[in-house]
Order: sequence, then C-alpha cells, then structure tokens
Amino acid sequence: MSRFYLLNLLSIMLVYAWPDMPCRTPPPAANYTIEKYIGRWFEIGKIQTAGGAFFEKDCVCTHIDVDQNSEDPSEVVVSNICNKKTFDGKLIIANGTLTSIRKPSDGRYNETIFPVTVPVAYNIIVLQSDEYSIEYDCITEYGFTNYCVHIQSRQPTLNETILNNLLKFIEPYNLNPKKLDFIRTKQMNCTYKS
Repeated sequence: MSRFYLLNLLSIMLVYAWPDMPCRTPPPAANYTIEKYIGRWFEIGKIQTAGGAFFEKDCVCTHIDVDQNSEDPSEVVVSNICNKKTFDGKLIIANGTLTSIRKPSDGRYNETIFPVTVPVAYNIIVLQSDEYSIEYDCITEYGFTNYCVHIQSRQPTLNETILNNLLKFIEPYNLNPKKLDFIRTKQMNCTYKS
C-alpha cells in the first residue's frame, strides 16, 4: 500500500515539475551580419544547463572560430574548441554547422553538431563585432529544455562593467528560467591554435 502512495506522490511531483519551460526566442542583434560575426571569439563565461554542457564539461580555454562554408556561403561553420580541465589538457573540438531560412540571416540559426543530428536554436542576440557578443542556444526535447547563454569577447578578457551590463541585458528575456549561476571560463595561460 505504501508503494501505491509513493507512486502517486511521484506522479503528482512530475506533473508540477515537468515539462520544462520552452526555449525563448529573443530578438536577434540589431546590427547582425555574418561578416561581423566571422572570426575568433573567446568565451568569457556561460550560463548552462547540464544537458547543454555535453561538449563543454570540464573545458578551459574555450573559444570558437566562425567562418562561412567556402562551398556553400549560406552555411556557417563554427568550431567549438577547448582544453580538458587544464590549459595544456587534451584538445577538444566540436564542429557545428549553422543554417538559416532567412537569406541573409538575421542572427538566428539552427546549429547541428555531428554526431547529434537534432538542430539546436542558435541566436546571436548582441553583437559589438570588434569587442563582444552574446549567443543563446536552446533545445526542448521530450519536455526537457537545455540552454546555454555564452558571453564572448574578441579577447580572452572582458571589462567587468561590460560583462555585468551584458548579464543584465539578458534578464528581461528570461533566458535563464532555471536561475543557474554564471560560470566564468578559465582563460589563464592558454595557447590558441591559429
């Protein structure tokens, strides 16, 4: 009899705890062009669910290289690069492809990272091309939502006032419904391949 009550209690808890809130659709960066986004971006820090961290678990020296696909300019290639645990740790690279139904894109894409075939919403919501950007990606599957908010800079560091303003910028869009902490990315003593 106690198992019956326990199962009922668990069922009630699931109803109120699941499904997660869906992905958000924040407005894209007002001045977005792919030409402004191309190049190297260093991750200053992130707000990230556990499922969103499948690539970045234990990463330091995280950066991305963005370029247009030379064979198909409507596609954008994003190389996600980091070292495992220490600045001289194992190099980890995950290559993603961004596609957009908008031509040219307004900063909203679908990203596919091999071997994961389900596209993830990938949004550039702030772009100061010579200094910083915010990228928000999200996917909801089977009622579970995983998201990442990445604060990126053209340099491995970013002015604290700018960083705090960027974190405040995302608040009205509720991009962090689980109220996760902002985690700074370690960029000390890193060497970056060209």
